[in-house]
Amino acid sequence: MKRIFRLSLCLLTVFLLGACSSDDTPVANVPQLSGNITFDRTRVGVGQPVKMSFALPASVSPDVLKAEYSFNLGGIADLPVEAENNVCTYTYAFREAGTYTVSFKVRYLFSYPDAAGEIYRDDVIKKDLQVVACDVRNSFWGDNLAETQRNCGSVLEKQEGNADLYAAVLSSEFGSSVEGGKETTVGYTFKNDKLYMVQEVNLFDTQMPFTLVFQYYRDIKKMYGEAVEINWSSDTEKNNGYFDAYVNGRDKTALEAMNVFLTTEKGGWVAFNFEKENTMMVVQCYKSNDKWVVKRAYREKE
Repeated sequence: MKRIFRLSLCLLTVFLLGACSSDDTPVANVPQLSGNITFDRTRVGVGQPVKMSFALPASVSPDVLKAEYSFNLGGIADLPVEAENNVCTYTYAFREAGTYTVSFKVRYLFSYPDAAGEIYRDDVIKKDLQVVACDVRNSFWGDNLAETQRNCGSVLEKQEGNADLYAAVLSSEFGSSVEGGKETTVGYTFKNDKLYMVQEVNLFDTQMPFTLVFQYYRDIKKMYGEAVEINWSSDTEKNNGYFDAYVNGRDKTALEAMNVFLTTEKGGWVAFNFEKENTMMVVQCYKSNDKWVVKRAYREKE
């Protein structure tokens, strides 16, 4: 009997020692993130707001203490976002054309270490986004009114007397260095709800109209290249000679001659024609109601 008792005690001791030596520490086990980034545009132009979205998994491992979400837009630092209805979104307008690698990142903070001993893990999903140059401002020819409204960044107001014309005061792409040129009145004309023409107008008080318009010319040239044609209300050949002398030799006498022409010629005007890809642009300078008008008109090349 005593021998049986000792044997039982020995077995119990072995069992208890075995139980104490086993590791019951929990290990975080979190599935790898899967899914796809989506964009709310099939074509993204420079300056156009595009919304990026990522649908999160319906459920998260109970081993996750907290999850942090962010988007990275092709090198732009991680931008924190919050999940709403289990979807993370971020809207951004890219300023230059190119291919951007958009990343969505989830940082899982674990309740306890995982098998590798880590207390967090970053899961990243990537997708390339192609951004292309727009036809005019932030729009493409053929955009409808709703799309143009979204892209322009302001409220377009319908203009009396023209059912197809909508306008707003917007920041100017050209002439921002000119006093009064940082903003411009922009008119959008539609045909059958498709963008057909864009016009920008600025008014100035000045005694040197060509000096003014030349500043616009320099800005536009950086984007459109050399003007394909320059016309004047009269004496085009002579005035273009002055223009060449000023542009190539900074001849101040030539500059003065062009200013004199515009201020003394009744109804005098000058117009520059530019072309870029499928857009043509006409820049005009003329006097109206004691104001000098600098008008830019854009249309699709036929």
